[in-house]
Amino acid sequence: MTTTETTAQTIRIAIRATPERVWQALTDGDVTPSYYLGFEAHYDDLTPGAPYSYTAGGGDMITGEVLEADAGRQLRSTFNGHWDPAVAELPESVVTFGIQDPFMPMPGVTVLTCRHEGLPDTEIAHHLEIGWVSILSGLKTLLETGQPMSGPRA
Repeated sequence: MTTTETTAQTIRIAIRATPERVWQALTDGDVTPSYYLGFEAHYDDLTPGAPYSYTAGGGDMITGEVLEADAGRQLRSTFNGHWDPAVAELPESVVTFGIQDPFMPMPGVTVLTCRHEGLPDTEIAHHLEIGWVSILSGLKTLLETGQPMSGPRA
């Protein structure tokens, strides 16, 4: 199905952790498999234009390019999924992780926003939103309890 309409998905979650811990969990390949569906992050360089990937089982699951990285504040990158043929057919999109203090006084709490833009308005793209909810919930659980929400799936 060809569609020209695009959608943007935004998920916000409050996490009892510092912005530095959230940033480290987003970019450290030793941490990501514990909450990111078993995918290991590879951010060798966080400068604009640098490639990155998430791998599992010896293969690339996600690839892209860093667009912006401001440690402890924002990570913006292109997104190309490869874990499923239907996902691989989606056009390149953009994912932004925003890290900020909550709008009300909540000491020790960080708000993480994940925004996924440029996806076609299709069923498979909407399934990605469910994936983001699972990933962010897993990240919150890991940072708050020290334990993964569930075992790796890859």
